[in-house]
Amino acid sequence: MTTEINEKIDQAAESSADDQQTVSVRVEDLIVGRTINNAIHDSNGVLLLAAGSVVNSRFKQLLRDRNMSNVEIHSDDAASVSLSAFADIDDSDGGIYSTVLTEKLDTLIESGSMFVANTGPALRDSMVVHGCKGYDQESRDKLFAQQQEYGESLDDMMRGALKGETPKGADIAGMAANYLTQLTADADSVISTAAEAGQDETLSQHCLQMSLLGMAIGAELNLDENNVRNIGLCGLVHDWGMVRVQDKIGTWRRKLNPLELMEIQKHPIFSLEMLENVAGIPSIVPVVCYQVHEQPNGQGYPRNRTHKMIHMFARILNVAHSYVSLTTSREDRPALMPYAAMEYLLRQTNDKTIDSAAMRALLNLLSLFPVGSFVTLTDGSAARVIRRNQNLYTSPIVQIIQSADGKRADPADPDNIIDLDQNELQIDQALPTPGKDEIDLSSELFDGQV
Repeated sequence: MTTEINEKIDQAAESSADDQQTVSVRVEDLIVGRTINNAIHDSNGVLLLAAGSVVNSRFKQLLRDRNMSNVEIHSDDAASVSLSAFADIDDSDGGIYSTVLTEKLDTLIESGSMFVANTGPALRDSMVVHGCKGYDQESRDKLFAQQQEYGESLDDMMRGALKGETPKGADIAGMAANYLTQLTADADSVISTAAEAGQDETLSQHCLQMSLLGMAIGAELNLDENNVRNIGLCGLVHDWGMVRVQDKIGTWRRKLNPLELMEIQKHPIFSLEMLENVAGIPSIVPVVCYQVHEQPNGQGYPRNRTHKMIHMFARILNVAHSYVSLTTSREDRPALMPYAAMEYLLRQTNDKTIDSAAMRALLNLLSLFPVGSFVTLTDGSAARVIRRNQNLYTSPIVQIIQSADGKRADPADPDNIIDLDQNELQIDQALPTPGKDEIDLSSELFDGQV
C-alpha cells in the first residue's frame, strides 16, 4: 500500500511539473516577504514550499543547506518573488546595460572568435620549482612593500579614471610584467606574500591578488608569457567600475538588497567606460573585463553567458575572484579559512558556477590546504603550508612552526620543512590564520555568497 501511495505521489509530482512552465531563479535573488501562488518542488518532485506560502529567510537557508544555488519557480511567480523581469528587460532591449561599446563586444563574443592560442613556449616550463626549500625573507619583505605600493598606485589610477583623467597603460602593464618575473622565480612565495599584504580588504588589493592568482592559474594551464601577462592586466583593471558603484551604495562587502545588487551588476559596463581612456592596453582586455563575472552555468552577469561564450581568461579570473573574495572578510561575515574556501569552490564546480579546468589548476597550484594556510599534523604539531608539491594537492610541503607540546620551532632549521608525500606524517586538520578572524563552512555566519 505504501509503495502504491509513493508511486501515485511521484506520478502526481511529475504530472504537476510537466504542466507547469518553470524558470530557474537564483536562491539569492528570492525576495523575502513575497507570496507564491504555485508550489515549488525540487528536481525529484519533493515539495519545498506550498502554494500560497511566503518566501522567508528560513526557506532560503533550507535551499542553501541543500546546496541549491537555483530553484525552479512557476513563471507566473518568478516576476513577483525576484527581479527576474528586470533582467529580461535588460537582456531583450539592452536597457541600462547596453552601450555602443557593449554592443560591439557582444557582436564579437557571439561571432565565436574568442579562441586562445600560444605564440611562444608555455610559461610553466620556465618556472622554478623549489621543493623543500624555505622562503627568502629579504625577497618577501620587498614583495610585501611592493604590494602596498602597487595598491596605492592602483587606487590612485581608479580614482583618477573616475574623474576623467587618463591613466598610463604602461604603468599598469609594468605591474603585470613584474608579477610575471616574480612568479617565474618563486610562485609559492609571491602568492602567499600577496595574500598577507592584501588583508586591508581594499578594492585595489582585491584586484592585485586576483591579477596575481589569475596569472598563476593561467601558467598552470600551460599558457605562454603573453597570454599570462594579459590575464594579469585584465585582473588589475576589471573592477575599476566598482569605484563608481561604491560612490552610490558605499561598501559592497555586505549583504545587499536587490536594488544594490542591480547596481553591482552594472560595474563591468562602468569599467569598460573608464578603460576607454586608458591608452596602450591590448584589445582583448575590455572583452575579458566585460565577462569576469559571468558563470559557465549562465547565472552570472551582465549577460548570463554560458561556458562556450565566456573567454578563457574571464573564466580563469572568475575562479581567482571567487577564492580571493571568500578568503576576505566582509561587514556581514568573517573570511573563510583557505581550506574552507577551496572546499566550497570544489562544490561550486558541480553546478558549473565556476570553470572546472580553472578550478583544477587552482587546486594543483595552491593545494587543498592552500599555500600560506596553517594546519596541524598527525603528531600534534602545527605547521604552515609553504609550497605546492607537484600535483599532490593533499600532501603539500609544510614548515613546522610549533611542536605538539606548544614550543615554537626554529624557522631556520631545514629539518622543520617536510614533504608530506615522503613522510609518515599527514595533515590532521586545517586551522584559522593566526590573528585573523576566519570561519569554516559549518559556521552560521557563512551565507554561501561569494
